[in-house]
Order: sequence, then structure tokens, then C-alpha cells
Amino acid sequence: MFSNEQLQGLIEGKIVGNKFPYNTNNELEIEAHIRRLFHRINRIPNLVCEAEWSHFGSGYASFVEFFCYRKEDFIVVEEKYGHREIKKDGIIIDICRLAPVAIMGEDYRYKTIRIETNEVVGGAYGSLLASPNLLDLSEKFQTIAEKLKRALKEFDYELLEAEKMNQPLSFQTKIPTIYREPREYLVMDAIFYWED
Repeated sequence: MFSNEQLQGLIEGKIVGNKFPYNTNNELEIEAHIRRLFHRINRIPNLVCEAEWSHFGSGYASFVEFFCYRKEDFIVVEEKYGHREIKKDGIIIDICRLAPVAIMGEDYRYKTIRIETNEVVGGAYGSLLASPNLLDLSEKFQTIAEKLKRALKEFDYELLEAEKMNQPLSFQTKIPTIYREPREYLVMDAIFYWED
């Protein structure tokens, strides 16, 4: 996977990898590559993929987060007072901006919409980084997960295993993450971090 030196480089925001476009060390080229992957995933029949491109609106995220769900996994939870609350069950894929790797796991999202204007007025969602056990996928998502894995492979992304990601980091460092304290850092935190 990654050496301690490479992990420290990732923490410092350095690009690591000998696969295109990471070997160019060009952030714009990497971003364009991730966008091409996003469009490829959106061509999978009956699948909707949403992406967070702007670092969650604050700080810096070392990854782009995709949330992919099947159209039938979109349900209306409640309608009242002119608002509709919807829930989407799906798969999160975090694509690293600094190395050709990704993680995948299961999650759900809530969104509250003003019915009259279709304006989003609220929502809630989780993160693979907050709870490492989310890297597991239930039987319900296995078919779509296989299609997503094929797309990742086409674009030369290695899907990292939960077992390796959940190991404690073997050296002392400071990671700009909101998810864990320094004594609790996992390997995942060195690769996928968000500085809020």
C-alpha cells in the first residue's frame, strides 16, 4: 500500500502515485480525471451519482466524495408544513485527490425540500471517515457495488480494503482532520482527511 514516508507526504498534501494523472503532479489534470470518472458512473443505468467538489464548503478535503444511489432507493419519509423530507440509501465513494486510491461504503442521506419551490432547506448525511465500520456493504448493494468497482478499475483507482484502512497509524504526526484525535489516528486518516 503506502510507506510511512508516502503517508506523511499525503498528510502534507503531496501527490503520490505513478499512474496517470497522478504522475503529472498536476492538480487540475487530477480533478479533470475524477470528473471523467464521475460522468462515467452517471452513465450506469438506474444510478444517480452526486459529487462534493468544493471541499464541503470549507477547509481542504484530500478527497472528492461521490454519493451513488439507485432510483428505487429514494423514498419520501414525511410531508408536512409545506416541506418534504426524503431519504436516499446508497454508496459513498471517496476518491483521493493525492493518490489513485478510493474507499467505498454504505450510507444514507436525508434532505428537506420546500414543496412549493423545490428548494433544499436542510439535510443530514454521514461520512465514511467518521465511522470506519461503514466501509462494509450489505447484500442489498452488492450488484451496484460491482458496477462501481469496474468503473474505478477502468480509471486506474485502487479500492482500499477496510482492514488496512482501519489499522492504527504507526507514527506520530498531526493530521488536519475533524474525525479523530492524534492518539486515535488510523491509516485512513492519513489518506482521506477534511480540515473544517
